Amino acid sequence: MVLESSDRELNANSFTSAWDLRYQPRVRFGLPSLDELIGEGMPSGSLTLIQGDLPPSILRSLVTKLTVGLLMANDIDLAFIDGANLFPYYEISQEVKKRGFDPLVILDRIQLARAFNYHQVTEILTNRLPQLLIENPRIRIVLVPQISSMHLSKEALQYLGYDKLTVTSSLQELTQAVGKLKSLTLQHNFLGVMTAASAPSSQKPLGGTFLAHSANQIIRVVTTPSGTKKDYKLIFTLQQDPAKPVAQVKLSSRTKDRGKQRMPLTRFW
Repeated sequence: MVLESSDRELNANSFTSAWDLRYQPRVRFGLPSLDELIGEGMPSGSLTLIQGDLPPSILRSLVTKLTVGLLMANDIDLAFIDGANLFPYYEISQEVKKRGFDPLVILDRIQLARAFNYHQVTEILTNRLPQLLIENPRIRIVLVPQISSMHLSKEALQYLGYDKLTVTSSLQELTQAVGKLKSLTLQHNFLGVMTAASAPSSQKPLGGTFLAHSANQIIRVVTTPSGTKKDYKLIFTLQQDPAKPVAQVKLSSRTKDRGKQRMPLTRFW
């Protein structure tokens, strides 16, 4: 794939003083197991990916705890880009009440955008989010659950067939959306948090090498084998963190033969 010059500019990093990195603001997740894993917090200006195969109910619970934890552990606002129908309004309210706080105060600190297809996900991240960040400087976290699910869903591939387009159309939009998100984390110095399902028969996320390499930190999450909605435990593992090379776990290189394509899906699968 050859990126246009504008796409290359979106992914370009500016120089930063290594001395100043010592004072980079840190963001805590507000979840004991995650905060214990990462230590002093994730640095602003970085993009974190949490990936793994979770049942829908447990995934929704994780998104709830992430949203509430991030807001209660940090005195900042959050933008929630919902492209997978995962904004848990009721669950957030209940979680905040359990902690003894007013849900309306927390909900007022969330800016929500909903997308119903991958075009809208790309539109929000490339055109709407930059304007929101300018208008609301208190937003220091952008949460995008299941960022690649729309672009690589069976429904998306079916629509591409209807329009006589190639599979590369949705993949190009995914690269554009993630590239813009990473560019904005650097430009506005906020923490980007993405979640993604795992690719079939692989430790890579759905989005593959491309999505994995776009993230600064990768955290893999699994649930206990007998995990149910009422009885489960989430186990987090640090797969990649430039600040902790010893703790890294090598990503699996196993891929499936998908046949000849203009853009090999092994980069995304």
